[in-house]
Amino acid sequence: MYNRILLIVFLMKFDLQHFNLHKILQIKRQLVDVIVVCLSSKHLFNAICKVGGDSFRTSFNAESKKNPGAPIIAVKAEGQLASKKIYCLPWEKDSNVSLSKSIRNFVSAAIVKAVTEKQLSIAFAAIGCGNFQCPLSLVAQAMVETAYRKLQKHAISVSFAIEPKRLDIYDEFQKQINLLEQPSQTRQPAEPVKTIAATIGN
Repeated sequence: MYNRILLIVFLMKFDLQHFNLHKILQIKRQLVDVIVVCLSSKHLFNAICKVGGDSFRTSFNAESKKNPGAPIIAVKAEGQLASKKIYCLPWEKDSNVSLSKSIRNFVSAAIVKAVTEKQLSIAFAAIGCGNFQCPLSLVAQAMVETAYRKLQKHAISVSFAIEPKRLDIYDEFQKQINLLEQPSQTRQPAEPVKTIAATIGN
């Protein structure tokens, strides 16, 4: 039975070689089972490939050719990637009317696959906040609320990666996480959400 809700919001550097979870004065390395990559984010994908090395890119290309229509391309993490697997998912910006739904579907699909594969932790980058210039509040709300609903059903932890220079994004995600702790007539009572601030990289 699921009895814990854990959301980790952390700052990200694009070497992705390890996760340093920083709480108070203690720094701890944390390996996650799955890192989710939005294929529309060339910057993030190229960073993953750089750390994963030629073997990761070769594996990705092979899986893409084997299952060209697959909604998720799952590749074993290679090189110095701090995870067991990398999930690569397509996503494109749409009108604001369906933008929230597309983000929710993106997060939901990745978490469902991770649960099916019995993974215990998954990390997302905040999608749509760079060149796509999606509304920060919409992105944060869609990603956090979707993760929250899944966490009530499944024993998996969810992380969100935010670039260090984008404190505006960090603050918006933190705001949405804080809102989960407030009473709501439409939300079932749940355990408090735990938040850890962290940094990936040196």
